[in-house]
Amino acid sequence: MNKLIKSKWFKWLITFIAIALFVVIYRKVEIIRETLSVILISFIIAYSLKPLKNKILERVSINPRFLSALLILFTIGLIVGSFALLIPSLMKESIDVEGIISSISGFILSIMKKIKSINNETLDIIIIHMQEKINIWLINLSSSFFDMIVKLWENAISMAVIPVVSYYFLADGEKLLNKSLLVLPTEKRTVIKIISKDIDNVLGRYIFSQIILSLIVIIFTFIGLIVLKVKFPLWLSLINGIANIIPYFGPLLGWIPALFIALISSPTKAIETAFLYMFIQQIEGDIISPKITGDSVNMHPLGIIILLLIGEKIGGIVGMVLAIPIGVIIKVIYEDINYYIF
Repeated sequence: MNKLIKSKWFKWLITFIAIALFVVIYRKVEIIRETLSVILISFIIAYSLKPLKNKILERVSINPRFLSALLILFTIGLIVGSFALLIPSLMKESIDVEGIISSISGFILSIMKKIKSINNETLDIIIIHMQEKINIWLINLSSSFFDMIVKLWENAISMAVIPVVSYYFLADGEKLLNKSLLVLPTEKRTVIKIISKDIDNVLGRYIFSQIILSLIVIIFTFIGLIVLKVKFPLWLSLINGIANIIPYFGPLLGWIPALFIALISSPTKAIETAFLYMFIQQIEGDIISPKITGDSVNMHPLGIIILLLIGEKIGGIVGMVLAIPIGVIIKVIYEDINYYIF
């Protein structure tokens, strides 16, 4: 029995059960989900600012805690300023949503009528079913923006806590790690510190590169859509930039709404928009991404796809965005444990 408990496979089985149990609790218990979401967002903000903090400390003699507070305040100011600039434009574009939804509905119905002219009973049933689905989807789409505003207001307290938690992660990250290590046996602490440093190197590089790439994609997409005079350029560029974080599936998620809206204007504009997105994807994938990202993830494509599918099932689009960073952490832990312990 003791031999089984000490075996490598038994330890991995216990780890797997613990992770599965954590996922179930996360999905079922709302208070835990909301608390962990605040911690996770705060951690990402602090992690994104950590390289900048280290660079400044190398060049300027300043109190690290004071610098952490300045960086958090600067980030809050940047986010609030960005919202102040973007929200009026986004609201202005959102006013036209009802009109575009009517156009989309009319466009789809005209296609349906053409198809319906074919005398086929089965096809008629399919078309009626599709019309019902499309109407439901359009109603949900029209109310989604306002639902998002309400959701943000409901989570105002949680959002107010995020800067405070981010500050403590940024200012006392090393202390928090050392304190948490006290629960472990002395001989294991060095290994955990090495694992933490390796995660820090890989994950920090990945997060930084994804933020830069998303900003570049947003700017390129926005300029291109303005030139092509496609409606909702700001919304569509933000969607494309954020979706671009998701490997493989992300570009497709970014393309669909833009092509659909362009198609309402004219098939020619849809083709031009498709070429624009293909051009941006080519530039990002072949030129910009290798220079910025390099091989920061170093994971097999099949592993990435499996992670994305699991992430989508657990947390939807947000789950897909977080799947790769979490996968990177698990990969580093697995490799380091194999090397240092087994």
